[in-house]
Amino acid sequence: MSSSLNTKNERISAPANDTGEILQIISGAENITNFVLQHYLMTQATMDVCLDFVGPSVVATDMRIMKGAADMEKRGIRLRLITDITRENINHCKEIMKITEVRHLDGIKGNFGILDGREYNMHIIHQESQAPTQMIYSNVKSLADAQQFLFNTLWDKAIPAEQRIREVEEGIRPDFIEIIRDPIETIRVGSSMVTSASEEIMIVLPTVNGLNRLQKVGVIHLLKGAAKRGVRIRILIPKHDRLSESTQNLNEMYYQFDTRSLGLQQETKSMIMISDSKFSLAIDLKGDSRDNSIDGYGLASYSNTESTVWTYSSIFEKLWIQSENIN
Repeated sequence: MSSSLNTKNERISAPANDTGEILQIISGAENITNFVLQHYLMTQATMDVCLDFVGPSVVATDMRIMKGAADMEKRGIRLRLITDITRENINHCKEIMKITEVRHLDGIKGNFGILDGREYNMHIIHQESQAPTQMIYSNVKSLADAQQFLFNTLWDKAIPAEQRIREVEEGIRPDFIEIIRDPIETIRVGSSMVTSASEEIMIVLPTVNGLNRLQKVGVIHLLKGAAKRGVRIRILIPKHDRLSESTQNLNEMYYQFDTRSLGLQQETKSMIMISDSKFSLAIDLKGDSRDNSIDGYGLASYSNTESTVWTYSSIFEKLWIQSENIN
């Protein structure tokens, strides 16, 4: 299969079993290019490739690879590429899009490809526009199956290249809705929303222990810092005797906070935070008896989509107006 290659820099493992499955390391840019082009000719149905942000510059500037891929496309081979499209590599991505379907995934790492779902290769790329000097190739079925599954999972999460290019060129903020399962990550996101706010933060606390949780994870301290920067802080807290002292202390310590009490009939099932009317975070509560936020917080939904943020902002404003009759 590789007898035409210069093999002095090539190391080949012995077949793993009687099926002829091998794991092979190929060294040298010229050897790698020749090997890849040979396998392009043998591909019958699909080629799936994943590249980091450096990868597109390597592919787009190698005319032999580009021609080989174009010939595959003409033969009816389905070509798919996932990469991280940035302002720096956008022109290279546009060239590649002429011959293959491209999708974008933020921060994607690794450079690998799968041919016909049965051959796997991984390239080691060190510098922009420079061909890789080492490649790992394998036709071990279990390895190819695992990499194909990984690619398909990433493909489903990635967005069309055309959408990402518009975002980069026109400065459009990409929309997202993220489900967070890790309470530690939820706390990190909430803290980031507070520290990055420049105008207003709105918070609905679902239970009487909500204030204590924010205090324990350091969010109250961050809110104090935001208030000092001139950010308006509005907090809705359930009306309850156990909170009366905490609410009074909150107002005394951080006089820039604007707090109001919710009636018992207005208590919500989730903690809601809205930052600058641009980001929303809704956190389900697993159990009010759990003072530890890591134990008490369940699934969270983090989003910047206009409709989602508007919905939560509307809920807050409605409860805020209703609370005027209580405070």
